[in-house]
Amino acid sequence: MGDIADPLGRSLLVEQITILRKQVPVLYAVLLVDTISVGLVLPSTVSPWLRFALPAALLAICVVRLVQWVRLKPSQFTPEVAHRQLTRTRLLAVVLNAGFVFWILALLVAVEPNLRAPVALLVYMGCVGAAYCLGSFPPASRLTMLIAAAPIATVLLVSGDGMMISLGINLLLLLVLLGRMINTNFRSFVRLVQTHGRLIEEGARATAYAERFDTALYNMSQGLCFFDQDQRLIVCNRMYLEIYDLDPEVVRPGMRLNDIVDLRYSAGSAPKMSKQEYLVWRNSEPVFSEDSDTIVELTNGRVVRIRHRPMEGKGWVATHEDVTKRYWTEAALTAAKAAAEQAEAAARAAHTHLTEALDVVPEGLAVYDKDDRLVLWNRQYAEFYSASREALATGTPFETILRIGLARGQYAEAVGREEEWLAERMAHHSLPRHSHEQHLAGDRWVRVEERRTADGGSIGVRIDITDLKRREASFRLLFEENPLPMWVADAKTRQLLAVNGAMCRHYGYAREALLGMSQHQLECVESCSRSERDFELHRTSDGEVIQVVIECRPLVYDGRAAQVSVAFDVTDRNRTQEKISYLACHDALTELPNRAALDRYLVDAIERAQATDSGFAVLWIDLDHFKEINDVFGHAIGDAVLREGSRRLQEAAQGSYVARVGGDEFICITDQPPLPASAELVATRMQAAFERPIEVDGHALKVDLCVGVALFPRDADNAVTLLANAGAALYRAKHEGRGAIRLFTSAMDQQLRYRRAMEHDLRLAVDRGELYLDYQPQQGRDGATNGYEALVRWRHPVRGIVPPGEFIPVAEKSGSIAEIDDWVLMEACKEAASWAQPLRIAVNVSAAQFRRENLDVQVRKALRQSGLSASRLELEITEGVLIEDLSRAKKTMQSLKALGILIALDDFGTGYSSLSYLEAFPLDRIKIDRSFAASLGQSERALAIVRAVIGLAHGLGVPVLAEGIETGAQMSLLLHEGCDEMQGYLIGPPGSVAATKQSGRLLMQAVF
Repeated sequence: MGDIADPLGRSLLVEQITILRKQVPVLYAVLLVDTISVGLVLPSTVSPWLRFALPAALLAICVVRLVQWVRLKPSQFTPEVAHRQLTRTRLLAVVLNAGFVFWILALLVAVEPNLRAPVALLVYMGCVGAAYCLGSFPPASRLTMLIAAAPIATVLLVSGDGMMISLGINLLLLLVLLGRMINTNFRSFVRLVQTHGRLIEEGARATAYAERFDTALYNMSQGLCFFDQDQRLIVCNRMYLEIYDLDPEVVRPGMRLNDIVDLRYSAGSAPKMSKQEYLVWRNSEPVFSEDSDTIVELTNGRVVRIRHRPMEGKGWVATHEDVTKRYWTEAALTAAKAAAEQAEAAARAAHTHLTEALDVVPEGLAVYDKDDRLVLWNRQYAEFYSASREALATGTPFETILRIGLARGQYAEAVGREEEWLAERMAHHSLPRHSHEQHLAGDRWVRVEERRTADGGSIGVRIDITDLKRREASFRLLFEENPLPMWVADAKTRQLLAVNGAMCRHYGYAREALLGMSQHQLECVESCSRSERDFELHRTSDGEVIQVVIECRPLVYDGRAAQVSVAFDVTDRNRTQEKISYLACHDALTELPNRAALDRYLVDAIERAQATDSGFAVLWIDLDHFKEINDVFGHAIGDAVLREGSRRLQEAAQGSYVARVGGDEFICITDQPPLPASAELVATRMQAAFERPIEVDGHALKVDLCVGVALFPRDADNAVTLLANAGAALYRAKHEGRGAIRLFTSAMDQQLRYRRAMEHDLRLAVDRGELYLDYQPQQGRDGATNGYEALVRWRHPVRGIVPPGEFIPVAEKSGSIAEIDDWVLMEACKEAASWAQPLRIAVNVSAAQFRRENLDVQVRKALRQSGLSASRLELEITEGVLIEDLSRAKKTMQSLKALGILIALDDFGTGYSSLSYLEAFPLDRIKIDRSFAASLGQSERALAIVRAVIGLAHGLGVPVLAEGIETGAQMSLLLHEGCDEMQGYLIGPPGSVAATKQSGRLLMQAVF
C-alpha cells in the first residue's frame, strides 16, 4: 500500500482505490455466486447450519460492503480517503477469508470423500478469482491466497488419496504462479503510476511555459501569425485579429489563408484591390519565398506594415503593425513641407510679379507709410497725376506731392482755393477710411478710395470714372427729353429730387411744385390692395385718377441713394381690356350675362346651395314667335325688341340673375324661398311685364313668353342636368301653347330620356340600315304618273316604325339630319336610276342641308355615283329656308340649277308667300300645301287661295302641284281650276314603287 507522505505513494493510493472501486463489486458478486453454488450442490445430509447459516452471515457482510463500494464516488478519492478504504479492505479480507476457510474446512470434513475434490475445486476457484480481482492491492490479494486458497490445497495434500494429493500440488503451484503474476503486474502498475506522475509534472511545466508564451504572444504590440506549408494558420495573436477586425471565435488554428482573406473582405479590412489580385500578389514568388517589408492601406482606412519571413517547408511567419497614425502623420508632414515649399516659392514669385501686376491693373495704386511717405505706386497712378510725376519717388511726403500738383494746375476743382482745398484734402487723407470724387485737369475724373492700415500707413486707390461722368451727363439729357414721365426720388424718404418735363405735363404740376412733393403724394389709395392689380393709381393735379405701371432702378444721385422711375400710363389700355373682359361674359346686344358667365354663375350657385343646404330655381324663358318679327320687320327691329325684352325681364326679376343664352332664349336663376312658389311668381311677373306691346319705330309688337322651370336639388344635382330639365319643361310649355309656364316633372324626364335615346339611335340608324324610303306618286292632269316623291321612314328594332314628324325634328336639332339627308339623296337617286321609265324623283331638302356650303357638291356626287340624269332630280325647298338669308339662298339655288336639276317650292302658302320669291328664285314647280287641299269643298276661302296661287304660278310660267289629295271631289276641283299635277292618298299612298303603281291604277279607274 502506498505511502501517504510520498507523492508517488499518494498517486498510487488514488489509482489503487480507483481500480478497486471497479473490481471489488465484481469480487463480492463472485463470492455470492460461489457461496450459493456450494450451498446448493451440497447433499442434504450436511447440516443446514453448515450449509446456510454460516455462509449467510458471511454473505451479509459481503452485501453490506458491496453497497458501500457502489455508493463510493470517484470525486471522494483523495489519498487520505484511499488510505483509509484500503486499510479497511485489508482487515476485511483477513476476516472474510478466515471465515470462509473455517467454513470450507468444516465442509470438507462433513461431506463424503468423493465430494471433497469438487467442493475444494469450486471453493479454490472462488478464492483465486477473489485474489485476481484484488491484484491492484497486493496485500489483500496475497492474504486471500494465503488464508483461503493455501489451506484448501494443504488439506488436499494431507488427505492420503493420490488424486487429492496431485490436485493439491497443482493448486499450490497455481498459487505460486498467480502470486508471481500479481507481483509482476503490481510492479508494472507502480511504474505506470510513476510515469504518469512524471508526465503530469512535465505537462504542468509545459502548460506554464505555454501560458508564458501566450501572455507574451497576446500582449505584443504587433500582430503575429504563423502559417504552414499548406497555408493553414498555426497560431495568431490577439493584435492580429484586432488589426483586421476578425472574430476570435471564427479564426482558429488550421484555417486556410483563403478563408481568412474572405473574412477580411467581409469585415472591410482587406487591401484596396480585389481578392483575386491580392491572392496572386501574396502567392507570387518574390513575396512568398523572400523576406519582405511592405506597407498596405486597407479599405477601412488603416495602414499596416507587414514584415514577412519565410520558414522551412514553405511556411512563413509575419508581423503586422498598425502604423495608420504614423503613416498619415508622416504623409501630412510631407505634404505640409511640400506646401510650405510651394508657398515660399509662390511668395517669391508673387513678390517678383507684384510690381508687374500693379502696373497691369487699370486702377491707380499708391501705398504710404505711417509718416505719409510714398512707399509704392503703379504706372496708372503716375499717369493720373502726370503733372507731379517727378515728385513720385520713394520717401516723398504726401503733402509735397499735393503741393506740386496744385502748383501745376493738376486739380481743376482747387483752382482759386488752393490752400482751403489742401486743408480739406489732408483732413480727408487722415481719416481711417474715405471716398470722394476728384476732378483733374483735362476734364478727367477719378474716384479716390483711401484706407488706413494697421501700422498707421495708408493704401490709396484711384479709379477712372471719366466715362461714368460722361454717361451721367447723357443720362441727364435723356432724362429731361424722355417723352415718358420720369423722376428721381430718395430711396428712403421717397422725396422727389428731379423730374423731367414729361412728368410736369402729364401730371399737370409745375416743376417747383413737384420737387416739393414726395412720391406718396402722387399715389391714390383705394380699397383694393396693390397685390390685386399689376398697376398703381396716381392722381393728377386736376384730380383725375390714372393707372400707371412704374419701373424703378436704383442709382446714386448727388451722393445719396435714390431711385429713378419711369411711369407708363396704362389707363386707356386697361379700360379697353376691361371692356373686352366685360364683353367676353356679357351679351353685346342686351348687356346681359352670356352663356359662359351663366355657366360660372350656375356652378357657384350650386356650391352655395350645397354649403347652406338650400335650393334655387332655373327658369328657361323663350320669346314666342320672335323669329316671325325678324322675318317680317327685319333684324334691326328684332334687336330692339330683344333689348327692351331684356330690360323688362331684369325689371321683373327684381334682383334675380338673368342671362341671355340664345337668340330669343333667356335664363333666370332665383333662390328666393319658398320654392317653387317664388319661381312661379317670378315667371308670372315676367309674363305680366310683356302684356304691354313693345313699340319700336311705330310698330306695336305683342310678345308672349313660355317658361320652363327646374329646381335644384329636387330635379337635378348638377348644372348640365338642371339646364336640360329646365329645357325639357320649356319644350313642354311651348307645345302646350303661347304664354305657358311649366315646372319640370318626372314625366318630362322620361320624355327627355326618350328624346336623348332617340338622338343616340338616330346617329346609328344609317349605319345599321334602319332607314328606308317610301315613294308617293305624282300624276299629271292626264292621269299619267310623272314622278315620285321620296319620303324617309325609320324602322326601329324596338319602337317599330317611327313617324317622320317625330324623328325628323329630333334629327334636325341633334345634328344627325346631315347624314340622313345625304343618305336619302343618294338612295333616291339610285332607286330612280333603276327604273325602266325616266320618271322624275323629288327629294326634300332640310333647312340644315340647304345651309351647308357643299350642297351642290353632294348633289353632283349623288348624280355621278347613281348614274341618274340631272333633269330627273327635283329638290323640294320650303319658304322658311329661303327667307333666312336671301343672298346666300339665291347663290345656292343658282349653283344647283347649274347642275341641270329641278327645284320646287314646297308648302307654298303656309309662310309669308312673298311674290318676290317667285320672281327672284329659279323655280321649276310650286307645291300647294296639303292644308288647302283638305279644305277644298268646305271653305270658299281655301278655293280662292288655290285659284290665286294657280293663276299666279301660271302667269309666271311655273307649273303647280297640289299635295294631300284624298277625295275625288278635291281632285275634280283642282282639275277644274287648272292644277297641273296632284299628289295624295287618292293618287297613291307612300310605299314601294311597284305597290304605288298598282294602287294608282286602281284609284284612277275609280275616279274616272
